[in-house]
Amino acid sequence: MKKESHVANDINKNHIQNSNTDQISSERNQTRKGFIEELAFVLTDHDIMEEQYLNLTQQMLSVVQRRDYSWGKKWPAEGDEVIRVDKIPTWKSYNQMEAFADSIDDERISRQLYQALEKRHPFGEFRYAAERTGVIQQWYDWRSRWQEEQAEEWMRENGVDFKDGRIVADGKHTFTWSWDDEEDYDNL
Repeated sequence: MKKESHVANDINKNHIQNSNTDQISSERNQTRKGFIEELAFVLTDHDIMEEQYLNLTQQMLSVVQRRDYSWGKKWPAEGDEVIRVDKIPTWKSYNQMEAFADSIDDERISRQLYQALEKRHPFGEFRYAAERTGVIQQWYDWRSRWQEEQAEEWMRENGVDFKDGRIVADGKHTFTWSWDDEEDYDNL
């Protein structure tokens, strides 16, 4: 069974939702590939509604949290160097589903995928149609490659790289986090 990328996303989602600090797994960020996978997840997962940041000081991706209820700390910490990570618009993800449907040679399967996109909940319906037609693993592989391409593009656009086991940035898009005026963060 090769559903690793889908399973990894489910694990990451559970980790984020259940973590005391709402930080994305830092263990996987120790390699360039692991970091790109984590970033791809953050860029494309619209279930996580909180604002997300790449925290260069802590070397992790994290969500804004006014305090950690078990430790009494705020994330990011005062003075951390961060870069905001904006989600990829859902229409781009939708376009990828269309492109995948176009790539399927079997017209019957392609038509079923397109019909799923016309339904009320196109993302879920598309996945169900891919499962029913037997192309779900192809879809997961396609989506995973696209998400990683988006992560690499985000890294280029934001001057971020992974060198010598560390996430580095050129400084053009970074800022120092401050909790001085918490009212500014009330709308995050």
